[in-house]
Amino acid sequence: MRKKIWMIALLAAALLIPGGKAKADAPLLISPAPGSDISVISPAPASDKPSWYPDSTAGFQFYNDADAPRVVDMADLFTDEEEAAIAQAISEQSARGNADIVVVTDDSAYGMSHMEYADDFYDYNGYGFGDSRDGIVLFICMEPGNRGWWTSVTGRLDPNVSNDRVLYTESVSKLLDNNLYEYLVAGRYAEGVLDWVGNVGTWLVYGTPFVPMWYPTVEEQSSWVREKNPNAPRISDSAAMFSKSEAKELEKTAAEIAERYGVDVVIHTARSDCGMGTDNYAKAFYQYGGYGLFNDYSGVLLVMFDEDAYYTVYTEGDVPSVFSDYDAMDRLTERSESAAYSAGSAYAGAEEYLKTLDKALKSNKVAKGTGAWIMSGAFAALAGLLSGTVSRGSAAASMKTVRTAFDSNDYLVDGSFKVLNSYDKFVDVTTSRVYSPQQQKQQGGGSPGGGVSTFNGGHISSSGSSHSGSGGKF
Repeated sequence: MRKKIWMIALLAAALLIPGGKAKADAPLLISPAPGSDISVISPAPASDKPSWYPDSTAGFQFYNDADAPRVVDMADLFTDEEEAAIAQAISEQSARGNADIVVVTDDSAYGMSHMEYADDFYDYNGYGFGDSRDGIVLFICMEPGNRGWWTSVTGRLDPNVSNDRVLYTESVSKLLDNNLYEYLVAGRYAEGVLDWVGNVGTWLVYGTPFVPMWYPTVEEQSSWVREKNPNAPRISDSAAMFSKSEAKELEKTAAEIAERYGVDVVIHTARSDCGMGTDNYAKAFYQYGGYGLFNDYSGVLLVMFDEDAYYTVYTEGDVPSVFSDYDAMDRLTERSESAAYSAGSAYAGAEEYLKTLDKALKSNKVAKGTGAWIMSGAFAALAGLLSGTVSRGSAAASMKTVRTAFDSNDYLVDGSFKVLNSYDKFVDVTTSRVYSPQQQKQQGGGSPGGGVSTFNGGHISSSGSSHSGSGGKF
């Protein structure tokens, strides 16, 4: 309650400035891009608004208030210590990413949508860096029956009006929202907000909320020139799946294969794809890591993801045509995964991969695994059995009356055919994973991969400013 009274008094004093203006040299209104598909929000009556809302928005001019609190906890979700920690994190991350970061909580939305509340709180209270008021605000609403959150961005972060290298796109919003959701449904509000602030800072610097240690910053990406790095480790064990002796043995085998066929051979282990998607992760690691031989950067990379024991292969440059065959690559990773699973060792999987890769580079084909041959033989036997039974039936037709066969079982002798180790394998399915720096387990009824938030890619707030954002309920 003490914090609420202090906040109300501070905002009320700011709004006493004549005409609702805080500064005469206010920046220009952020206008939507020509032809943008945006919606206009009509404000609710002022009497239904919170205490910080101006009595009249007519003639309102934007301003920047560096002294405004960046954590406004009107719902009393945080202790004083937690609020201080969040404020400190915001100060560090906003300076790191050169954009304002604001967190506001309230026990009512005052009849507004969560989106409207977030937009207006940011606009009418002097937040934002520079003339375009660059920044992001997180609103957490604790109103009974209306609990939820909304994240709003404006200025250079808004994809509706900006072409900046760091934008609040739908893919970015889902990563941030799905991660935050897990904390909110568990009631871990301060912990969740601290994690959110850190992830926002990472996004502002790298262009994505979760990145591996080797990933370059946005500034580094803008000036990046691709070069080969012969000293880069060809066995990069970031997930610590191999012992030192195992990594050394794999490095030796990989070097021999590379020398024999003139293609770079690389194996990289990772905890997860950091929400980038497995294919994008593999490509980025290969290119930013300086891998590849000759002018076309020829090479083959295997990434072994510890999460779900999933393997993926990335190739570039002049490699045999078999590496463009989806089924062949599927067999390659399948054999490696199977070997690792059977032996209970990632090293066994990597060993099998290099063995199969060596043969594939030599013969331009990836042989089927034992299981595949068993299945092929079984189906061939079934086809022969059916054909022989039908032929026998035709020959015997003149000797006795033909019995009608209603299904395939009528053609089989009981107990003569069995299919072992049968399974379905789904192909051409695009999946995405969400990486949490704290590796928290799912709680509540949400699903990180299922999309718990809604994205709004462009609208005009009641102040006339363009915003984009996302949010959901919990």
